[in-house]
Amino acid sequence: MGQLGNIPSSWNTDSEAFILVSEHRPNLEPNLEADDIPVINLAPFFDVIGVEAEGENWSAIGAVVEHSKDPALRSLVAEIGNACAEWGFFQVVDHKISPELLRKVMEAAKGFFSLPLEEKKKIGRSFDQHLGYNDSELTKNTRDWKEIFDWARLGFMEMPESVDSENRSGRYSNTTLKSYNQWPAKPDGFREACETYTEAVVHLSGLLLGLISVSLGLPFDILHQYFDKDNTIRARLNHYPHCPLANMVCGVNRHIDSGALTVLAQDSVGGLQVKRKDGQWVAVKPREDAFVVNVGAILQVWSNDKYRGVEHRVSVNERKERFSIPVFYDPSIKTDVFPLPQLLDEEHPAQYQSYNWGFFRRTRNNGNFKQLGENIQIHHYRI
Repeated sequence: MGQLGNIPSSWNTDSEAFILVSEHRPNLEPNLEADDIPVINLAPFFDVIGVEAEGENWSAIGAVVEHSKDPALRSLVAEIGNACAEWGFFQVVDHKISPELLRKVMEAAKGFFSLPLEEKKKIGRSFDQHLGYNDSELTKNTRDWKEIFDWARLGFMEMPESVDSENRSGRYSNTTLKSYNQWPAKPDGFREACETYTEAVVHLSGLLLGLISVSLGLPFDILHQYFDKDNTIRARLNHYPHCPLANMVCGVNRHIDSGALTVLAQDSVGGLQVKRKDGQWVAVKPREDAFVVNVGAILQVWSNDKYRGVEHRVSVNERKERFSIPVFYDPSIKTDVFPLPQLLDEEHPAQYQSYNWGFFRRTRNNGNFKQLGENIQIHHYRI
């Protein structure tokens, strides 16, 4: 594959479906560089935890973290809390995931997306099949300049069979639909690379969730109950081909992630932009072997607005293709999301009504395939 990469043959590059209205077109030279976005070294955490960090006994890990007097660990927890409150984004280094694993999954992504379009579409996503390949996803009712491949950590994704998108008080229903992972026959080693990567990043996500909880003054393991056995954790390969209309389209339009936590690896091309509190867009400068972490809407609600999910988008490049690999660390569809009682008092009343994650996720997913007006957002549940 050359530097330009492949634009899927089914795309009409002149189509207005990709074109953003002028006020939402990306700034290809954002005002600020990503040095302002926190870069957090996790080494103090692993130094204190030791071998406990290799397992998922969250309560045991939490006991060590919560009772530690180590100043470097305390400083690390404070850094994470400040990043979540001020930015909703940060990068982590010294995370114990090997560069070789990152290299393998990036090579797997490049190999898959270089396959003929008809091969990729054999494992295509659809309105009721939420896992597999897709090259026509919508964000904010505008088509994204990207192609993707999704899979679930559990091997399947369970969603409500149907929802009434007009009724935002919808709750969990026992009538569900399961989508199963679809794996291509090629390239060789693709599935193994993807699944190994997923397990490593899911483990890192669990550790980060615990540190975020501690930064809120809560027990390390207070939120893991929603993720351990019954969850909607999924991973994705993103391919953003080079684009002759780079100043008029987005790889992904501006949005806030709807789940709890996103942990993303990206290549060296760049394109991810984050919106600061003052409204300026900041380019997230790629760092070798780092992961980008962002707070999702669920964490914003759980924290009762102490931490925030922020708008971000992906610009595309006129000459270079880009690859990124996020893991969406999301809870069970049975989870009712509401501000945690431990963070509420007379001076800090609840800012949100409770909502069901399965209903929210299915409604949001429906909007990926057809225009449904305004996408469901947590502000619809603000009190």
